[in-house]
Amino acid sequence: MTDNSNTKLQERINELEKKVEQSTHQLEKLSSKLLVAESQRSSFLSNILNEINNPLTSILGLTNNIKRMVYSNPELVHKQANLVFEQAFELDYKMKNIFAAAAIEAGSVEIKAGKIEVIGMLHEIIQDLHFKSKRKTLTIQKVQEIDGEFYFLTDPNLLRAIILNLVGNAIEFSPQGASIKINLQIDDEYIVFTIVDQGDGISEKDQKLIFSRFKQLDEGVTKSHQGTGLGLSIVKEYTELLGGTLQLNSSEGSGSTFVLTLPCIADHSDTFEEVSFSDEELF
Repeated sequence: MTDNSNTKLQERINELEKKVEQSTHQLEKLSSKLLVAESQRSSFLSNILNEINNPLTSILGLTNNIKRMVYSNPELVHKQANLVFEQAFELDYKMKNIFAAAAIEAGSVEIKAGKIEVIGMLHEIIQDLHFKSKRKTLTIQKVQEIDGEFYFLTDPNLLRAIILNLVGNAIEFSPQGASIKINLQIDDEYIVFTIVDQGDGISEKDQKLIFSRFKQLDEGVTKSHQGTGLGLSIVKEYTELLGGTLQLNSSEGSGSTFVLTLPCIADHSDTFEEVSFSDEELF
């Protein structure tokens, strides 16, 4: 074999060694990411079990108490029944988020267009979450550009899930006696929800993590906030599916502002299916 051939062979061997080294490095990085992902999923599943078991155990205990009660004390029965509703709502809320996350993970979310009355929907969501805001004596202030009804062409179920999670998140992370402000702007092309809370705020570093499906900033046995940690990841995915944008403005110690913008088509001349909402004053 000539010196020239030996040189070319050595060059090829060197190239192969370099490629093997690069591939090994990439595999090590991938393996590390998989280990982190597996750890996050394991922590997530453990948290999910607790978040389901806790309200379920409470429901079973409360209903058992009601069964044993003397019905001559309707006030106590009513109080226990309210507690059952609250725990059942929490469980339903968490289970819907779990199913939504599973559908997103599987890529099986389908957009089903329909028209929903936006202002009534917002009132209904705040009424559903009233027991949570009442525990903290929170004030919810709403500002909107129009009165009456406004019908919005979108996927009603996805929109409701987005707003429910954003408002629920604001309530969960607000301190006692705080104020939450919800601003609703509507025109012929877009609808914009702005939700402002007075919570602890989120650092710039952590803002990249809160939309992760399997990651919570507040984890472990010492966690101070309830929830599966799925809400904001679902909000982000659903917003993108609906062709909208979600902006977060926050810093540590200054609260958080979420701005949701969705494309909107309004046509007040159509006939819509009647939706019943509570007339109770919410604000």
